[in-house]
Amino acid sequence: MLNEYFALGVPIALIVLYALILFLRKKSKIHYLGFVLFIIAGFMVAFSYQVLQYALKEQSQLNKTGAILALNYPIWLLYLPLIIGIVLVIINIFRAYKRIKPQSKS
Repeated sequence: MLNEYFALGVPIALIVLYALILFLRKKSKIHYLGFVLFIIAGFMVAFSYQVLQYALKEQSQLNKTGAILALNYPIWLLYLPLIIGIVLVIINIFRAYKRIKPQSKS
């Protein structure tokens, strides 16, 4: 699970998929693509959180035995997809609120 191709490759693939659907959303009139973007961002948050928790659990278990968690990347890189996913979720919630808020022009 901490393989760099899995732990960092999945969020990169999700960001690319998010960008493609965002481009498609701008060019088309399909209404549910905003919800698809929210789902992708939410999955990225959940996935990144799970990988980060697993890495921290492994690190704490190895620290008890005196060993060091050896990864081919620094552990702080696991925080980046989590932060990006949280920002994208907040953007999508704000965008949905703007879309569905009642019109107060009466």
